Amino acid sequence: MYKHFAILGPESSRSAEASECATEQGKFWEFHDLVFKDQTTTHSTLDQEKLTSLANDIGLDTTAFSECLSSGKYSLQISRESQAVQALGVRGTPGFLVNGLFVSGAQPFEVFQQIIEEQLAATAAN
Repeated sequence: MYKHFAILGPESSRSAEASECATEQGKFWEFHDLVFKDQTTTHSTLDQEKLTSLANDIGLDTTAFSECLSSGKYSLQISRESQAVQALGVRGTPGFLVNGLFVSGAQPFEVFQQIIEEQLAATAAN
């Protein structure tokens, strides 16, 4: 399950809302990955125009996307998810919960594999 954690101000919230608008057209991960790529390469301002341009780059219906983003229909969802994540004690991204166990930061596959195996073994023992 993916939960938004919009902690970097209005642009962070707007891009999270935009990703939900992309979800309506079945392209959450494509949009998500493109936004993060943009931020690591060009550091664009994530205003409505830029987000719509990125939506166009992955073939979304930009009229529907823009209407969705302008409507603010996902703003409360993003706010609630961000507050819930923060209430768990998460202070940065990425953060993961694996069977209730918090894993902070980008970790190699082996770390997740070990945690998952440990959690499965503990479940099997019960």
